Amino acid sequence: MAKVTIQEVARNAGVSKGTISRVLNGRDGVNPETRILVLEVVERLGYVPDPGARQLARRGRHVIGLALDSDERRGSTYYGVLRDALEERLSNEGYSTQIQRSNETLTDLDGVILLGVHLDDPRPGQLEAQGIPFTIVGRSLDRQAWVDVDNHGGLRAAVQHLINLGHQHIVYLGGAHTGQASVQRLEGYRAAMQSSNLEIKRTLIWDGDFTELGGYRAVRRALAEGLEFTAIAAASDEMAIGAIAALEDAGQRVPWDVSVTGFDDLPIAARVNLTTVRQSIHDVGIRAAELLLERMSGKPASSALIPTSLIVRQSTAAILEHSSQVKG
Repeated sequence: MAKVTIQEVARNAGVSKGTISRVLNGRDGVNPETRILVLEVVERLGYVPDPGARQLARRGRHVIGLALDSDERRGSTYYGVLRDALEERLSNEGYSTQIQRSNETLTDLDGVILLGVHLDDPRPGQLEAQGIPFTIVGRSLDRQAWVDVDNHGGLRAAVQHLINLGHQHIVYLGGAHTGQASVQRLEGYRAAMQSSNLEIKRTLIWDGDFTELGGYRAVRRALAEGLEFTAIAAASDEMAIGAIAALEDAGQRVPWDVSVTGFDDLPIAARVNLTTVRQSIHDVGIRAAELLLERMSGKPASSALIPTSLIVRQSTAAILEHSSQVKG
């Protein structure tokens, strides 16, 4: 009887080989439901890891570090999808991945994927000084390897969609203005508003911390302050979902009272009929891994900008269907 391979386990469980490895080695980055599923498939198929391969992996490090700016981001859906894509590509070249905590030194690694890079982030300079190859998920202006999505164009398309529906009092729900994605998406919001000669009100630019809870709190606070708006363009699906929950708790109907858009097109977006900007997180991960492999082989740094597309669902509607601006 042929020996069961890790590829067969991954295929039956519907996850990447990297996820299987994390479960079997007791590492973090896997949600409880997936961990249980993987262990059930392992037992059902009778999979036994190859001790020789494990020993070989220990002798040669072959480890890529995944470095976040904040440990709190590790539990997000976006991060889970991105990490699976990275591990899918890197495992094919014999590399495993290892989480680098925000306070750990980035050493003893073959390469590093930098996530959540800020405008004044010291990590790229530190890695260059140490001679460690790296790729940034985000934008870089310093001839470094990077991959990013069209954050500006994506958010601009979402806001233009709302404007085309007749909305003028449109909220931008984003995050800290030091994060690249947040800055680029805010610029997209501003560009769409300016191109239609609409006033950009500082009172309608909110910080939702790129989390569902942050989006919920921002909207509840705005309603309590009596701010007027008919639409919300959120810079992430998670914030958009939090915003919708806050509106519904306050007796506002989406999209009839307030239209809401997101950004990412996470799996939950389709389930809640959220109009959103689709970015291929999987493609970002695969391309980031490939750019890092190129750097590790001595090739010069290159970059990739991945396009976005607007997915229109049922969380947006024409302003003519709205009776008035929402007031807290």
